[in-house]
Amino acid sequence: MTTLPLSRRHFIRSSASGGLAAVLASGVSPAFLRAQAGKPEGKLGIALVGLGGFSTASIAPEVKSTQNVYLAGVVTGNAEKGRAWAKEHGFPEKNVYSYDTFDRIAENKDIDVVHIVLPNGMHAEYSVRAARAGKHVMCEKPMAISSSECRIMIDACKKAGVLLGINYRLHFEPHHLKMMELAREKTYGAVKAISADFSWKRGDNKPWLLDRKLAGGGAAFDTGVYPIQAACYIAGETPIRASGVATSTRDVYRTAGIEETMAYTLEFPGGVVAQCRASYAYAGHQFTVSAESGTFACTVPPTGGSVFGQSARGQPNRKQVVLPKNEIFKAEDTLQLAVLHDRFADSIRQKTAFACPGEMGLRDALILESVYASVAQGGKVVPVKS
Repeated sequence: MTTLPLSRRHFIRSSASGGLAAVLASGVSPAFLRAQAGKPEGKLGIALVGLGGFSTASIAPEVKSTQNVYLAGVVTGNAEKGRAWAKEHGFPEKNVYSYDTFDRIAENKDIDVVHIVLPNGMHAEYSVRAARAGKHVMCEKPMAISSSECRIMIDACKKAGVLLGINYRLHFEPHHLKMMELAREKTYGAVKAISADFSWKRGDNKPWLLDRKLAGGGAAFDTGVYPIQAACYIAGETPIRASGVATSTRDVYRTAGIEETMAYTLEFPGGVVAQCRASYAYAGHQFTVSAESGTFACTVPPTGGSVFGQSARGQPNRKQVVLPKNEIFKAEDTLQLAVLHDRFADSIRQKTAFACPGEMGLRDALILESVYASVAQGGKVVPVKS
């Protein structure tokens, strides 16, 4: 089994290579979920794997607002931090695990769901280990750094009889749901074109984003998944062809062998074309759909917000939808991660399909692979594999 250093600084810089292979070779037997006795108000217990900024600022504050789950434990390379989390969030210190002791989570009746909040290159290993421990898995996006790893994760969760979900929170966000509805019902006629951009000016935070083994790629692997998602849920299809152009203006990206900016085009069976962008060079959030008789867009209201951004620090991230003739659709902004976890818990309890399963993460990984294949071939249009 992979042993990780206790220092998170070293942890995020360490290579993920070999970790998943070690898990697959270990032969750990799947455990079965225990009875739900003693849970607060009958809620499902969640353990967060990785206590970086996203867990701290976004997930933990919103779990408090959920109806169906509660924070039951953590997995961290910093024992002192784990004890502080236990004290702050009211779970016993026995529910604090290190990366070495992670597999013992199988014995813990408090924990039903494991949320993988690690660098991309470690998603597969810890998802498989969680499944083999008999825990349902919520995994951050992108699902993994390759389609082959995605398939391994799906197979492991099916074998263990646990549910696998990917954090595609915007499938539950009211403004994005409105965009989907307008496209699906052809309110302004059939959709003809999509334009989406989710970019941020990256500073020196998250150094693992410059490690290809941990990140998988550059901006396209980071925020670029969101335009892919937007294109697919507006078109209502999976693209059949893709092309991409990757550029970098800074040596730090060239040295790391990853792109600073990715511009990519997705072509869908019905003729819809999506022009997408993701970049670390500038801040840009844009999501526009052109239909036969009008254009509609998810935008940032005057009070601020983000088209694709998540809620944070227990506060909603504001959005609005601009309709033709500049009419504004405004719904109540939600705590996106709270809704995500509640819907995942609903699916677990009711034994129903989750809206964002592992197969959706696999689809997006295949699209990304086609985009990168196009870049390697000088921008040539390449088919999207299935």
